[in-house]
Amino acid sequence: MLRQQVDSSGKSLAVLGGEVLVSKAQTGVYLAGKVPTEAFIVALIKATVRPELRERRQEEALALREQALRPAPRTTPRAPAAPPPGAGYAVELAAAHARQIETYDRLARALEQRAEVERAKNNSDKLVMVLLNMIHQLDRRVTDLVKERDQLLARPAGEELESAERRLARAEEQEQRARAELERAEEKQRQAEVLEARLTDQVLRLADELDRLRAGDTSSPLETLPVLADEPEASHFSADPVGDDIDAVLARASAVNDEDNTTLTRVTSELNDPAEGVVQDNPEGLDSLEDRYNHAVNVREAGDPKQAIALFDELLADYNRTLDPDHPNILNARYSRAVSMAEVGEPKQAITLFDELLADYKRTQGPDHPSILDIRYSHAVSVREAGYPQHSVALFDRLIPDYRRVQGPDHPGTLKTRYNHAVGMAEAGGPKRAIALLEELIPDYTRVQGADHLHTLQTRYRHAVSVREAANPERSVALFDGLIPDYTRALGPEHPSTLNTRYSHAVSVRQVGDPERAIALLEELIPDYTRALGPDHPSTLNTRYYHAVTMVEVGDPERAIALLEELIPDYIRAQGPDHPSTLRARHSHAVSMVEVGDPERAIALLEELIPDYTRALGPDHPSTLRARHSHAVTVRKAGDPQHSVALFNELIPYQTSAKGPDHLSTLRARHDHAVGVRETGDTVRAIVLLNELIPDCTRALGPNHAHTLRVHAYLDGGLKAPARP
Repeated sequence: MLRQQVDSSGKSLAVLGGEVLVSKAQTGVYLAGKVPTEAFIVALIKATVRPELRERRQEEALALREQALRPAPRTTPRAPAAPPPGAGYAVELAAAHARQIETYDRLARALEQRAEVERAKNNSDKLVMVLLNMIHQLDRRVTDLVKERDQLLARPAGEELESAERRLARAEEQEQRARAELERAEEKQRQAEVLEARLTDQVLRLADELDRLRAGDTSSPLETLPVLADEPEASHFSADPVGDDIDAVLARASAVNDEDNTTLTRVTSELNDPAEGVVQDNPEGLDSLEDRYNHAVNVREAGDPKQAIALFDELLADYNRTLDPDHPNILNARYSRAVSMAEVGEPKQAITLFDELLADYKRTQGPDHPSILDIRYSHAVSVREAGYPQHSVALFDRLIPDYRRVQGPDHPGTLKTRYNHAVGMAEAGGPKRAIALLEELIPDYTRVQGADHLHTLQTRYRHAVSVREAANPERSVALFDGLIPDYTRALGPEHPSTLNTRYSHAVSVRQVGDPERAIALLEELIPDYTRALGPDHPSTLNTRYYHAVTMVEVGDPERAIALLEELIPDYIRAQGPDHPSTLRARHSHAVSMVEVGDPERAIALLEELIPDYTRALGPDHPSTLRARHSHAVTVRKAGDPQHSVALFNELIPYQTSAKGPDHLSTLRARHDHAVGVRETGDTVRAIVLLNELIPDCTRALGPNHAHTLRVHAYLDGGLKAPARP
């Protein structure tokens, strides 16, 4: 009867829900056959029946409700009678009702799953913030305990020193655990976002279907979310109560991560299992695979992507034996493997993997799935790291509007993509445009994530670097002077980002023309990097590298060569012979040979290096081109300008194609080519080349850029050119 009144009124469930003060889902359930409350009947009759008929219809409906609540006693069953007229319609009605119930059950389960995923995501969001704060506190605690231990070392050995050392070791171990749990929580965030998008789509589809069938849900699963039990308070005496509290929080964090992992794994399995609700033969197998996946991610984040690749290869082999090729777990593992490939210095292989993965995600998840945006983002970053910044900028130009449309302008992914777009712009030879983009982005990061958030500080850091690259090292030094205290306050003095900012500050100081102060800053920094990150960490090795090459500028190339000869074996051991940093150190070692008057030795080293660069990074990579440039210049300095000119004739087209005609590296190659032409005795041709070069330098770099002035000085008669930036 109630269904008939609703159909006659022409009102939808959404409209009725507001008039009867009952949810659309609850209204659908009552109309599908559940006995309604008296208040619901009164409200529905009032909303759907004309005033002159309301009293009668209400009496009829309440009488039917009374009959439903107090059915007549069952009688002895009789033989089945012949179906009355209209029995076919009754069968159809029963089938429609069954479809309503089935759809309602599916919607209810989807809502429960979405609620579970939302809870897991909220847990991860909160956990990330807690762990970030804990890591900051542990950084400070380790620093304080180091100071306490150092003070006690000056005294006779005793229990206080042993206690301080135990607490220090415990704090360092706790920091490692906190970072591991942070990585797990961040991975859970990403997995939850993927699942939430799938479930939201499923809920919308089922709700539309249910609206057509006039059925719905009866309760909100958000009201019955599980809660982890509180940790019992410790009652025993402890010599390190702060450490005990931290252990308790870490145990809690691990429990939350474990619970969320179980939830997300189960929901993922249910979504991809057509026989929903069927118990798997080996549920432990999936948990084990998920644990292995998390372990591989942790290994990668801990700085060993090469080992992570091996773990992902083994994991994918097992995944492919037990899961469908399009299962989200397989796609996630392939994505993480591609990211690891980029991190081991193989961006071209990573690009191929991302291209393959992108096609599979689009086919299975749709073009606007959040994971597709992430893959496109990683793909664009890898293109830049492969030495194609202009192509990377084009990819980011297309990606940013999609991120804004799908995720919103303030979503972390949107902001991150804008940041890397600016980085690519700087590497493509447009530092001024990069500065403008970063100056637009910094206020947005500050507003959305806060002034002390890592991403806000990171954007300010990149802005300071771009300012230096735009030939304004004095302003860059000032920006770093303001940034270092903020990093120290927000993240601690030995946080990697704080140390990296101090490193870049030293680089800018060097470019201002004060290499002695830069060396002093680097010599203070190297022990801090070694203590905080270890002697084989890339940042430690890179700081030693920069310290060595700065020695050349203070007139001590012999010391630079000695430092590089100590450093190169460490690079090879820690990062491998084909890692870009290893190759860069070999390049600087070769160039330093020219400074000590041995260009022949430099040429031999460069001729060994260029094939290694080409094999490892490709012929168009900026580092390969830089090594070829050094080789051509060194050949000229060794007294063979004709060979040098031939080398530059081969190099400049590569340089123009890879970096663009206005990039500083291209303009430098053209200048050194003109110098070589002049030294072959063809002064007229050299003057023509320089006169063509000056307008391009002025347009691309500005009239007061050091390189523009250098070309002018050389053209004016071979005057001593200003130092290269």
